[in-house]
Amino acid sequence: MNVKEDMLKKKKTEINEKTMTLVFVLLAFVLLTVWAMTQPFDSGPDEHMRYLVADYIYKYHGALPRGDDPEVRNKVWGISYAYYPIVSYMVSAVFMRIARLFTNPGYSIFKIARMADVLFVTGAVYFVVKASGKLFPKEKYSPEVRWMFAALAGFMPQAIFLGTYVNTDSLALLAAAMILYAWASYLREDWTWKNCIVLAVGMAVCALSYYNAYGWILCSFFFFCLTILLGREEPFPQRIRFLFSRGIVIAGVTILLCGWWFIRNAVLYNGDFLGRRSCAECAEKYAQKDYRPSLYPTPEKLKWSWKDIIFYQDPGWYHNWALTVCVSFIGTFGLMEIYMPYAVSKMYIVFFAVGILSVFLTRGIFNLRKTMYIRQKKTVAGDTWKIKAKVTSGKCNVEGIFHWMLILLIVIPVILFMYYVYYNDNQAQGRYLMPALYPLMYFVTLGWNKILTKVIKNEKVRGWIYKAITALLVISPFACWAFLIVPFYAK
Repeated sequence: MNVKEDMLKKKKTEINEKTMTLVFVLLAFVLLTVWAMTQPFDSGPDEHMRYLVADYIYKYHGALPRGDDPEVRNKVWGISYAYYPIVSYMVSAVFMRIARLFTNPGYSIFKIARMADVLFVTGAVYFVVKASGKLFPKEKYSPEVRWMFAALAGFMPQAIFLGTYVNTDSLALLAAAMILYAWASYLREDWTWKNCIVLAVGMAVCALSYYNAYGWILCSFFFFCLTILLGREEPFPQRIRFLFSRGIVIAGVTILLCGWWFIRNAVLYNGDFLGRRSCAECAEKYAQKDYRPSLYPTPEKLKWSWKDIIFYQDPGWYHNWALTVCVSFIGTFGLMEIYMPYAVSKMYIVFFAVGILSVFLTRGIFNLRKTMYIRQKKTVAGDTWKIKAKVTSGKCNVEGIFHWMLILLIVIPVILFMYYVYYNDNQAQGRYLMPALYPLMYFVTLGWNKILTKVIKNEKVRGWIYKAITALLVISPFACWAFLIVPFYAK
C-alpha cells in the first residue's frame, strides 16, 4: 500500500512539474509575442541596423551580405552587423519568407522578423525551467525554490525585452540557458552522451550569437575538463580516455554547426575570422567624420578615470553611469528612454544584494574538496562537550568547481563590458551584462534560500513566501508592458 501511495505521489509530482513548466513557457511566449507586436519599428537598441541584415537575406532569397555592403551599412557609424554572426537574422528572414507565402504583411513585416527573437527567449525560459529542477533538486530544496529561480532568471524584464525586437542578444540567452542545462544535468547524471550533445549544441549556438556571451564557451571547456580530470574516481588513464572520447565528439559537433561562419569570415576578410578588425576598418572608411574610431571621443582618449566614468551622467539618462547600468540590467526599454519606476528598480537591487551577500558569506560553497561535519562528544576536566568537527575529504567537490565557473561567468562579461566602455564607446546599457544573468540569479536564489531557511522555520509559511516572490517576479514584466510600453507608444 505504501509503495502504491509513493508511486501515485511521484506521478502527481511529475504531472505538476510538467504543468508548471508549460505554464511558465506559455506565459513567456504570450508576453513576448504581445510585446513584440505592440511596439513600433526601431523600438530597441540598433534594431534598424540589425533589421537591415535580416531584410537583405529575405529580399535576396537567402544570400548573405558582406559587412561593407551599402544596403546593410549604417551611414553614420559606417558599419553593419553583417560582420558579426547573423544566424539570428537568418531565422528572422525565414519567418519573413514563410509569412510572404500566405499574405503581404507590407511594412509590418518587421513584426514577423521579431518572432525569431520571441522563440529564442521562449526557448531560453524552457531550458532555465528544466535546469532549475536539477540545480535545486527536491532532495535538498523545497520545490518552490526552483520556481523562484526560474522566475528570476526567465522573467527578468530586460531579458524579456530582448525577445521583442530584432537582435542577437536573444539567441545568446538561449545558448546560455542550454549550456546551463547541460551543466546542471551533469551534476545529477554525469557526462552522458545526451548531456554532451546538449553542451555542444549550446556552445555552437553561443558562437553564432553574440561575442560578449563567449565566456560560456570558455567556461564550458574548463568545466568539462576539470570535472572529468578531478571529479571522476577511475584511474587517471581512464579519465583521460573518457575526456578525449567525449571531448572529441563535443568539439566535432560544435565545429560542424558553427565553423562555417568563421571560415566564411576568414575567406571574405583576409583571415579575420571574427570580423572585428574588418568592421573597425570599415568604420574608419565610411563613418561620418566625428564617428570614425580614430576620432571618436572614448574615455581612453579623454583621459577619464573610472571615477569619472562611474559618476558621469548623460543628459538623456535619469541616473549616473553606474546606476544606469544597474537599472538597465533589470529593465530599461525602447531606445534607453523608458525607465521602470526607480522604486521598483531599487527593490530588485536590494533583493539581489541581500541574496548575494548571504550566499557569499556562507562557508564551504566554493570548497574544491568535499567536507562534512561530524558531531562528537569530548570530555575535558570531567565536563562533556558536544562539538561539531569539520572533516575535509580528499575527493573533489564538483559543485565547488561549478560555483567557481559561475563566478567566472559573472566576471568575464563585466570585464568585456568595461573594456568596451573605456576603449570603444561609453555606453551604459545593462544588456551587455546579460550573459551573467543566470549565474547571478542562481547565487541570489541560494542566498535567499539560506536566509528564509534560517529565519522562517515553518515550511508551509516559507513555501508561501517563495510563491509570493515568484508570482511578483513573473507579473513584473507583464506590468512593464501594460503600464510602461503601451502608454508610451500610445502617445
